[in-house]
Amino acid sequence: MRHILLSGISHHVLSDLEHEKIKTIEIRSPHNFLSVLQTNVGDVILLTATSREDVRPGTMGLIVRIREKQVSMHRVIQKTPEYYEESEFQLARLQLEMRGHGRVRRCESNELGEATLVDADEVRSFEGR
Repeated sequence: MRHILLSGISHHVLSDLEHEKIKTIEIRSPHNFLSVLQTNVGDVILLTATSREDVRPGTMGLIVRIREKQVSMHRVIQKTPEYYEESEFQLARLQLEMRGHGRVRRCESNELGEATLVDADEVRSFEGR
């Protein structure tokens, strides 16, 4: 099945999601943010701790469903007597529901500036290799 992939997610977040079954995460990295923009509430996506460049057939991850999605702009101001700096950044907040484990079969799109798309199978039990 085809899934949008969010990569480089911390092991701590993934294990929390496995244990708690529902978790809200914030996405700030540009490559994952572009992928999130291509999703909708109710979509099933794949999360992995593996970096985007290292995703290959056999990469393991969590299959999750998006329960809520929020995209927002944040403004940060730093000010001292010598300078004033203002910056803005966008982030996405996703509430995710654990559905199962998945293994990448094929990476379909992994280009910079595009959503990362993979073909992945659900893994119902772990296999020894």
